[in-house]
Amino acid sequence: MTNKKGFPINYLVSMSSLQRIFDERSCFHWWKLAFLLLFINGCLMMPIALHLSTVKSVPLSLIAPTIDKTINTKFVSQIRGISIENGTLSAMSSHEQKSGNRLLAIDPSNTLKINGFGFHQSVKDFESVLVFQRHRLVISDENGFGFTLTYPKNESIMLTSDISDLKELVSQLWIRQYKPVYLAAAMLLCFIGLMFSNMILMGVMAFILWLTKHSKISDIHSFREAVAIVVMSAGWPSITALIVSLFSFDFGSMIMIQSIGLVLMISLVFWKTRFQNVRQKIVDA
Repeated sequence: MTNKKGFPINYLVSMSSLQRIFDERSCFHWWKLAFLLLFINGCLMMPIALHLSTVKSVPLSLIAPTIDKTINTKFVSQIRGISIENGTLSAMSSHEQKSGNRLLAIDPSNTLKINGFGFHQSVKDFESVLVFQRHRLVISDENGFGFTLTYPKNESIMLTSDISDLKELVSQLWIRQYKPVYLAAAMLLCFIGLMFSNMILMGVMAFILWLTKHSKISDIHSFREAVAIVVMSAGWPSITALIVSLFSFDFGSMIMIQSIGLVLMISLVFWKTRFQNVRQKIVDA
């Protein structure tokens, strides 16, 4: 029986029946298949977005990889005991460590001039800097990105001589101020990566199905029909991966659930239909 429901309801109906997945493979035009691929990708993006929204810090190696390698025990020994109270640095004396175009400094008098604007701020004559000033922390890297981070109000922070503590503090200050930017960039990259992964996975499966048209075992006649079978078969595996990931997020597990589920669904479709238009052949007979 042909599915008479409109799009995209007909997709939800078709993907719920092994027989319909094969019988209605010619009902979806390319623009519909493209939309459905975006829908599947969007489903898998939901747990990723929820996971990213809970992030409280990001590795300093992502923000400023050069500074991450430059921070040393000598510098952290100089900041030990310094506190940040209500957005103000308590340090009284200055300290600088220079190494080529790199600068680590304590600058409570704000004597170092900050150049640039937006996401490209730095100290003149230096490409990579980490500078504690009276009311802000300046961090930039030779990758071209640089930021001014204000200290949090109504909080008390004590600096220690532990390198990992300093890196964690910088990460937390950065994510507090630039979390919307981080979320937008991370989600865009994840969406592109996930889309690329889905296109490869489904493209390979569709290509394999399309090759069967050259044999007598299959009534699949075009690549579009093969893609439609794969996209319909991916519906429930993708929804299952979404639900599982909402409770226990792991990117690798999510992709594995979808991939294994897709292979299983296509195998079940073959078991049910043998890729033959049985109903049409019965009518013709």
